Amino acid sequence: MERLNKKILLLAVIMAIVTSLLLYFYISRLEDGKTDIEYIEVYAARLEIPARTVVKDEMLIKVQLTKNSEITMGLSDKSQIVGKLTKERIIKGEAILLDRLYTGEKTNMAFLVPKGKRAVTIGVNEVTEVGDFIIPGDYVDVLATFEESNLDIGGRKIYYPKYTKAILQNVQVLGVGQSMQVMKEEDKKLPASVTLAVTLEEAERLVLADESGVLRLALKPAADSNSIQTNGVIKDDMVVPKGKIEN
Repeated sequence: MERLNKKILLLAVIMAIVTSLLLYFYISRLEDGKTDIEYIEVYAARLEIPARTVVKDEMLIKVQLTKNSEITMGLSDKSQIVGKLTKERIIKGEAILLDRLYTGEKTNMAFLVPKGKRAVTIGVNEVTEVGDFIIPGDYVDVLATFEESNLDIGGRKIYYPKYTKAILQNVQVLGVGQSMQVMKEEDKKLPASVTLAVTLEEAERLVLADESGVLRLALKPAADSNSIQTNGVIKDDMVVPKGKIEN
């Protein structure tokens, strides 16, 4: 009986050794296999990001993906993402791809219009556009000149002299011609239009003045946001009557 117990004990020890060796080899193979897997860190959406939304830092989370040279993995440079606008909805956990974002070159006018403003385009020529010195990002004042007119109301005639008035001040230039960016000198062509950022109320005044009078743009100095109250001017305000005034 004692001999049988020794045999059973010896067999148990051998089985334990074999099991340990098999487990060791299995773990070793797994570890060897891991060395063949490469990972890449990219940024993904921490939460769902709607279309046409400016991506902020808190919307992103860094994740690890297994590297695959056959597919686009995502962006690992946060500066390529933060501050950009999304073309379409990006779901939670989705890796951020460059083609899902608007870059500076592809951004359309709708994304450049400041909140609360509208983009309104007016026709210009070299004189109107300050000798072709206006570029996107500048600020201008808009002056309108209206011709003299007569109005008959109930048999009573009202005379309106020709006058000029600054109808808008500190208006941002969004685009010049078809360009929303500052162009190289050799690429510049005299634009036929200028697009301005105005409120809806300002847009009404601008369109009416453009239809009824002649517009000029006055380029403001850089970093000058001052507004000046004016009453407009007519010819008599500038011409000093000649001759002697008798009492």
